[in-house]
Amino acid sequence: MLSRLTFLRHGILAAALSILVPGAASAHAMLHSSDPADGATLNASPRTLNLAFTEDCRVTALRLLDESGREQQVRREGGRAASSQVTATLAGPLRPGGYRLEWRAMGDDGHVMSGAVRFAVNAAR
Repeated sequence: MLSRLTFLRHGILAAALSILVPGAASAHAMLHSSDPADGATLNASPRTLNLAFTEDCRVTALRLLDESGREQQVRREGGRAASSQVTATLAGPLRPGGYRLEWRAMGDDGHVMSGAVRFAVNAAR
C-alpha cells in the first residue's frame, strides 16, 4: 500500500510531466475559429467561408446546408492538401435565413473530427 507521501510524489511527477510535454495530452487538431463565426448574424451574404484549425489537417468533407436541409453549392479553395486554413467560395449570394456549415477533417495522427458552424443571413433592408 502506498503511503500518502509516495502518492503525493507520484501526483507531482505526473503534473510536472504534463507541463514539460504539453502536446502529449491534447495532440489533436481542433477548430480554432471560423468566418462567419459560429452563431453570427450577418447583414449580407458572405462571399467566402473560412475555417481555421489549431494545426494542419485534411478536410475530407465540407458542405453548406440551409435551414430546410438543402445543400448550397460551395467550392473549396486550395485542394485537399493538409492545412490549418480552409476557404470555400459560395456559388452565389445566400438568401436570408439560417445556415449550417458542416465539416469533417483528419489530423496527421489519423484522428477524425467533425463539427458545424451555424450562422444566419438577415433580409436586406
